[in-house]
Amino acid sequence: MLVVCGLALGLVGCGGHYPADPDGTLNRISGTTLRAGVSHQPPWTDTAAEHSPDEPGGIEAQLIEDYAESIDAEVEWHAGGEEQLIKLLSERELDVVIGGLTDQSPWSSDAGLTTSYAESLGVDGKTAKHVMAVQMGENAFMTSLERFLLDQDIDQQVPEEMRP
Repeated sequence: MLVVCGLALGLVGCGGHYPADPDGTLNRISGTTLRAGVSHQPPWTDTAAEHSPDEPGGIEAQLIEDYAESIDAEVEWHAGGEEQLIKLLSERELDVVIGGLTDQSPWSSDAGLTTSYAESLGVDGKTAKHVMAVQMGENAFMTSLERFLLDQDIDQQVPEEMRP
């Protein structure tokens, strides 16, 4: 009986809010600025001449813009290569990285990967499940972003020739 009472008292102290962000990412960006890293990977992201690094195009860039709007934030874009962007993400200089990443990403040990929100045919002809990268441990932010992504009709935005 004493053990049961001890466990019950211990659980009362676990009344925190889950998921949580140890660094407070979701609270910090809501109503202010979402720092997004973007690498060039059409049609998912496009930093080519007709777009600028400050205003990238593509499916994922639009998703990030729409997500930011949903939390009353502005997007601050940072264009670069995946390795550079993931390093900035792990150093807490970025909040999210996009660029056609899949659940087979080599960066899974360096970043948190969202739940897959879209599928396309990869260059190898196999189905690729698309994800975004976020800072490790920032679970409230990741959950908020994932809920937003899963509410979108993204598969309809994938070009017909890329659909599985």
